[in-house]
Amino acid sequence: MVKILIADDEPNILLLTEMLFQDMGMHVITAVDGQEAVQKAISEKPDIIITDVIMPKMTGFEVCKMVRAHPEISHTPIIILSALGDDYNKITGFDDGADDYITKPFSVEDLKARTKALLLRYSTTSVQEKPVVTPFVDLESHVDYVPTGVPALDEALHGGLPRGSNILVLGPIGKGKSSFCREFISNGLREGERCLFIALDDNPKQIRQQLSLSAHRSVKEYEELWLMRFVDAYSWSTLTQPEDEPFAVTGTLELNQLAGAISDAGQDLGQTIQSKLGGRRVFDSISSLLIHFDLPLVQSFINRIARTAISFGGVTTLFVMEEGTVSEQTLNNIRYIMDGVLEFSEINGKKAVRVSSMKWTKYSNAWNTYSIL
Repeated sequence: MVKILIADDEPNILLLTEMLFQDMGMHVITAVDGQEAVQKAISEKPDIIITDVIMPKMTGFEVCKMVRAHPEISHTPIIILSALGDDYNKITGFDDGADDYITKPFSVEDLKARTKALLLRYSTTSVQEKPVVTPFVDLESHVDYVPTGVPALDEALHGGLPRGSNILVLGPIGKGKSSFCREFISNGLREGERCLFIALDDNPKQIRQQLSLSAHRSVKEYEELWLMRFVDAYSWSTLTQPEDEPFAVTGTLELNQLAGAISDAGQDLGQTIQSKLGGRRVFDSISSLLIHFDLPLVQSFINRIARTAISFGGVTTLFVMEEGTVSEQTLNNIRYIMDGVLEFSEINGKKAVRVSSMKWTKYSNAWNTYSIL
């Protein structure tokens, strides 16, 4: 039976949510202040936590921090349920470790759906194991797959990447990572999805030209339809002036400035907590960040971006990394954040890809050669 911890000092909210989740077949644990919530999280080890922000003894933000800092419960999914609906508090919640943020008054169906989504995301499976099935979630029937644009890879993934997942795209230079990412975005545009490309290693102007070849129309047209946006950090990395890019990082790069540009571009696309229009993102490439910034800062930045995936309506994000640019320990720390890893290589002169890991759906990890037309 799924175990859920609900922390709120409002008796009416506590009673409502307790009845709601009991009706869904869950074992409900309650706490009336933040300190009690942390104590019960440690002793009971719930499958998911829902917490208010303003509570006696300890705020919900502090609860998030304490849970994330405790090794035995650090991976527990957390939803903040609060009347504080401004952007500052939402960003604070994500920075402190929340996976989702729902404002009061809330929709019961919305709360149920987001709770199911987080439980699904955090349940792990392997090729040999059957999916973990709770009393109310059939994992196989509830996974929404996003086609990658590479049929062989979609077959290995039994349909595509799980919507809202964060995927590390790993491999040596020149082995197909960039062309795959462009096809991933082109496929999304052809399907009418909102797409965001964060460019550090390639000029956005060149990316537009390459995307236009496979997206069935000029990328400029998709931008005019509010379906495509670019964040230009390439100008920073090459010390050149940005070329008429509305979302550009200039001067000395700071991760907060880059996060702000990503947020502004996402706002234009509706990839926000309010609009929840979902879509796709490509971050090319995080290797540059790991070279220029300390690992803890980059980890925190990537974690912050990754945690918006579900709350923005299911944004599927690819994080590109060049193999061999960082130590194995650093690579493992980044893998730890991701929902899955795709590895790229070359076999008999052909581009090849395999699913190295995928946390919450079944997959085949055999190498597959492919071509992108």
